[in-house]
Amino acid sequence: MADTPTPEAIGVKFTEAIEFLRRRLAIGSDEWLRILAGEGDISSVIADDTVRSVIESLIQEVADAIDAGETIEDFRQNYDEIVQARGWAYKGNSGWHSELIWRLWTNQAFSAGKWEQAQRLESERPGTQFARLVTVGDHRVRHTHQEMHGIVRPLGDPYWKTHWPPNGFNCRCTVQILTARSMARYGYTVTPDNDPRLQIPPDKGFGFNPGIAGTRAAKARDPKAAI
Repeated sequence: MADTPTPEAIGVKFTEAIEFLRRRLAIGSDEWLRILAGEGDISSVIADDTVRSVIESLIQEVADAIDAGETIEDFRQNYDEIVQARGWAYKGNSGWHSELIWRLWTNQAFSAGKWEQAQRLESERPGTQFARLVTVGDHRVRHTHQEMHGIVRPLGDPYWKTHWPPNGFNCRCTVQILTARSMARYGYTVTPDNDPRLQIPPDKGFGFNPGIAGTRAAKARDPKAAI
């Protein structure tokens, strides 16, 4: 089973990823931060209306880009216009910042979508799904993430409440969803409970599962929704 690449260019619509961002836009920033706080908080409380407006607009652009199968370059065409129109100042150049926003939200959206797909498989055959954390394996992978490479735990294990990627800004880690049969085929085994790598924390502010946060957002939007 091949590793999933970071979504630099998105060639197909990933329904669950798009829906994750739509849910994010359907509730206010304060409510979203409250939901994220249930699993960990990725950002400080947003108090400035300008920042709120910019964030909502940028998330909308990312959602539209995924929906249309566009790339980061398409996103950048509208990025400067959105930021400048609202008079928002940020640190760094626009190329760096737009890439940060793009990676953050596309990675979270696709990760959340993958979680939802895995949960459907797990609901069909409880206890038969496993997840394996993988990196892209190049020199840019940060040391702590490289240490976590290859960790395998059951899909329902609490480990995935805090370590489901992304595990940091510009994190390119992903997960492989495996059955017992595919585990045997590749020679993978479940990482034992006493493995010290399980104690390595994600980067500060990323100790949550975007898929679980997305499900909470859906329920906040519609308490009767079946996810």
